[in-house]
Amino acid sequence: MLILTRKPGESVYIGDSVKVTIVEIKGHQIRVGIEAPKELRIYREEIYLQILEENRQAAQAAMESDAGFDAISAKPTQLSKLGSGESRERKSSSLNVSVKKRKKPSDE
Repeated sequence: MLILTRKPGESVYIGDSVKVTIVEIKGHQIRVGIEAPKELRIYREEIYLQILEENRQAAQAAMESDAGFDAISAKPTQLSKLGSGESRERKSSSLNVSVKKRKKPSDE
């Protein structure tokens, strides 16, 4: 972690497009101004951690539910075997997934 000392009114640049300025210091609070492109998302840490947790929970719930599918078949397929002797190949695999769409009651 880079640690810098700045006074109110002084700034730090991150890359060419982000400017962080110390606006005010009041007791144990520091007001920081950030100038950055609109497409760059900026979050306070507690909000960012909350978003990560909500995304993790949503992904887990989606994996646990059938999400509108009757069957999901997953079978790992080995692409190469671990070599022997001095020369060893990297072991890798892929995942084949078959998905069947659930029919609506009106389709039957």
